[in-house]
Amino acid sequence: MTTATTTEAQAAPVRVVLLLGSNVDADIHLDAAVDQLRREFTLVASSSRHPSAASGIDGAPPYLNQAVLIEFDGSRDRLKPRLRAIEARLGRVRPSPDPRLCPIDIDAIGRCDAEAEVWDEKAYAANYARQPLAELGKFCTLP
Repeated sequence: MTTATTTEAQAAPVRVVLLLGSNVDADIHLDAAVDQLRREFTLVASSSRHPSAASGIDGAPPYLNQAVLIEFDGSRDRLKPRLRAIEARLGRVRPSPDPRLCPIDIDAIGRCDAEAEVWDEKAYAANYARQPLAELGKFCTLP
């Protein structure tokens, strides 16, 4: 008797653009987030950091924002919990006890490969995302 074995096909890695932001000890949290991302994924490129005003919350301190391009070999649905776990390890609590403060926010903006697509239209179009995303333009173009 022979037994057939099946192997699950591995998904080919895709490039994913992430937007990171912090307004609490921002340089420290962004350094830690990039380090965590480098440990969990292949880090392809990262932008410099750009300050921006907090959007939509009066009295919130300004943010520092940075874009990062990673390679990920799973689905979008599998990426989000991994990003949320990194945020939690770096002190982010949901819901926030003080919505004006955010130690780290990591948003998956979109997929950047032959099948490029924007996943988070609001963040992609935001003023705070323009400069960091523009710096990744030579590595990635979103529609």
